[in-house]
Amino acid sequence: MELSSHLSSAWEVYPQLDATLFRAAEAASITAIQAQLLYNRGLKTVEEMDNFIHASYQETRDPFTLIDMPRAVARIRQALDQQEHITVYGDYDADGVTSSALLYRALRLLKQPNAILDYHIPHRLKDGCGLNVTALDTLKARGTQLIITTDCASSDVEQVEYARQAGIDVIITDHHHPPAERPQAYAMVNPWRPDCQYGERYLCGVGIAFKLTQALYRSYNRPVEDELALLDLVAIGTIADIAPLLGENHIYVRLGLQHLNETNKPGLKALIRNANLQPGKIRERDIAFGIAPCINAAGRMKEASIAFELLVTDDPEEADKIAEELRQLNIQRQQETETLMRNVREQAASNPDHAVVMVDGDDWHEGIIGLVAGKLAEELSKPVLVLSNDPATGLSRGSARSQKGFNIIEALRNFASYLERYGGHAQAAGFTILSKRIEQLREHLFRWQENGGPANPALIEGTDLPDPTGIVTEQESSETAPTFMPRMVDLTITKARFLNYDAYKALRQLGPFGAGNPEPVFKMEKVNLLDVRTSGPNRQNLSFRFGFARQENNQAGSQHPTRYEQVLRGTYTRGAAEIQRFKNIQAVNIIFRLNSSEDDDKPETWLKILDAEPLYDER
Repeated sequence: MELSSHLSSAWEVYPQLDATLFRAAEAASITAIQAQLLYNRGLKTVEEMDNFIHASYQETRDPFTLIDMPRAVARIRQALDQQEHITVYGDYDADGVTSSALLYRALRLLKQPNAILDYHIPHRLKDGCGLNVTALDTLKARGTQLIITTDCASSDVEQVEYARQAGIDVIITDHHHPPAERPQAYAMVNPWRPDCQYGERYLCGVGIAFKLTQALYRSYNRPVEDELALLDLVAIGTIADIAPLLGENHIYVRLGLQHLNETNKPGLKALIRNANLQPGKIRERDIAFGIAPCINAAGRMKEASIAFELLVTDDPEEADKIAEELRQLNIQRQQETETLMRNVREQAASNPDHAVVMVDGDDWHEGIIGLVAGKLAEELSKPVLVLSNDPATGLSRGSARSQKGFNIIEALRNFASYLERYGGHAQAAGFTILSKRIEQLREHLFRWQENGGPANPALIEGTDLPDPTGIVTEQESSETAPTFMPRMVDLTITKARFLNYDAYKALRQLGPFGAGNPEPVFKMEKVNLLDVRTSGPNRQNLSFRFGFARQENNQAGSQHPTRYEQVLRGTYTRGAAEIQRFKNIQAVNIIFRLNSSEDDDKPETWLKILDAEPLYDER
């Protein structure tokens, strides 16, 4: 039997650790497999691995060591003591909404009873992200004296100056890369500032808002339980923003999931019920595909403030009402996304040879074109631009998602003189263009692709620009890794006894899984294939049965029928079209994840097949 080249070329296997590190890990009660997986994720010492597994809240960094944190806390304390009018100013995605709600809850606890605490979250399409002058005028008229931003404003130089001239102090808390000329805010708490030595750069907006709350609570000598009670919001925002689940993010999300499963917040309890989730068994996947989409649907389809109100309410009846509205908005978002996907697939199919896909239509919903661009880019493994044309204004707003080797923001930068506005980074961008120039943009992108982009792509890789269009927004959770990411196997498994529930529980000790800490992927060769059939609601999946024999029963030339000491099922999602490849095949090589149905009294272990290759007997 031989393996075709597909599986071996499509996946890379991490190099195995040396024996010295394996022994050191074992001495620290870290299994060999755990050590290998953590090393693959960038943890190079046993101490780092041990800290990761135990995820102690006491190991998180002092919030006062973040740049400008002491200054921010001093100004907020002054505002609280003098009962100034404070406004929390957020962003419209799940990270922005959870960070705003978290900070609002903290300030509501600390403020005096008669002090005014306000909030503002911009409208995705009317306002775009970040501070805007119209909103600042409104807030000034309301009496705002201090604005605290969450998840935004690092690039808003002119807007911060406008607020300052109006007598409003601005404290920025954010995680986006600031430009060379930073806003002259009263304080700017952002770990990406070049002068910040904090050591943890990958906290998202809700993580930075939490660090500010930590510092405030500690300055008022609040009990640590008050801090921990907010980690359910941190977990939701961090997972929704696809922030790397390493370092502090890993600790906050692990503990946050525990608090989410026991949450007393009426809004979260209502969201959990509406998503048909079971308290006590909520995992990171449930946030990514159940809770976060409902929060994001508010900003996409209507007003993000709806989701904010849900997360700050203490009224169960109000929470149920808002959660149902979010559920309906998410259903609407799903329906409109699928309708638009059919349209863009048809347009893309008319030009299958184009290396860059660019589609447009009149009055497409601008809240979902980013979703559609991402889905189509994943399906086609090509850069995709989706534009919504407004016949009344003659303008089109676009959202782009790219692939490895095609820096979309640099391609747009080289067409900037023809664009009204644009922003984003190497893999995602948003822009506004005169509709009559769409064909020019299409030709420019084709030439850009043919010429291989700039002369030195390394100089601009990862370039970030502010996004004034409001189209490049939150990242989207996906069942699969983006096609511009390498497909990596953590370990080749040679003994089937690893594939049991105890092994699964040992893997879960390394969770929560997500960006930066992906769910472990394994490879196994020459697995006996007992049966294959289609399965799933529309028969779109493949179900395998694998048999694992004792070594002595597997000897070549044996006259005894093989007796399998272990039989496991495997599910290959959306693999039904490949069933003929596995007919009359006795063995396969597989790439898989180890899963378990933990809801049962007797948990069953099964394999989630990511890739499979039949082995052919050439005798």
